[in-house]
Amino acid sequence: MKNRIVNFLSILFVSTTFLISCSDDDNENQIPTSEVTTSKEYTDVEAANNEINAVVEDVFSTESGINPGPALGSKVPDCATVTSETLEETRTVVIDFGDGCEINGEMISGSIRMSFSVQLDAENKVEITYSLENFKYKDVTVSGNATTTFTFRSEGTNTTFTTNSNFSFAWAEGLTATSETNFVNETFLETNPDTPGDFDFYTLNSGSSSTTFSNGDKYSVEITTPLRNESGCQYIVSGIIVTNQNSETTTLDYGNGECDNTATQTDSDGNETIIDL
Repeated sequence: MKNRIVNFLSILFVSTTFLISCSDDDNENQIPTSEVTTSKEYTDVEAANNEINAVVEDVFSTESGINPGPALGSKVPDCATVTSETLEETRTVVIDFGDGCEINGEMISGSIRMSFSVQLDAENKVEITYSLENFKYKDVTVSGNATTTFTFRSEGTNTTFTTNSNFSFAWAEGLTATSETNFVNETFLETNPDTPGDFDFYTLNSGSSSTTFSNGDKYSVEITTPLRNESGCQYIVSGIIVTNQNSETTTLDYGNGECDNTATQTDSDGNETIIDL
């Protein structure tokens, strides 16, 4: 179930390999009209973003003691070491992957340093700041900072993680990229008052991201209709993503709520294709 709660981005990032847009501009932000040559590297960028943010959310939920969400199992592998210290009301947590730690079949090294207040503020929010130290995803060096705001709404035990990140990526052969994300992950918990401990949940995910490579390739993703995941389904059941790769735009529509492994892909010319997820 953990993957269905905080790991929605892994599905989103896989989906983007099918997709493609952009606008023309006469300045330095002009979008290339050629076909992208960095699709493999882009997959690594999105996967790294996903793993970093999922681990941070998981560790916050464990270390803060203020997230009342359902226990879903840890996203942090046994090969990583998590240490924390609290000074007054600020907790600093270091997630150390050492020289190599496997997550979802890929090697990660280095560490993530995060800090946050151990108390909710007057708006039931906590800001989590984190940075990467000597961090590598596979053989890609990743650096930068991010901020995640956690919000708890006690009236429905609903929670939200809003993440803004700005990471730089560097490959051994000299290629580099910058990636900025702004994603919101909302979890809605539905309990059965007649049966203590009996609950169900669903998530809504929205936001956008943009990635620019040193060779000029530009990618962007926008969730125009929130993506919905339900506890009883391993696939996204509804929502729409618009993805751009240089001058091509493609839309992926996950449907109207039915649990299935298909989505409708529409290209720039309006051609529709049913794809398997």
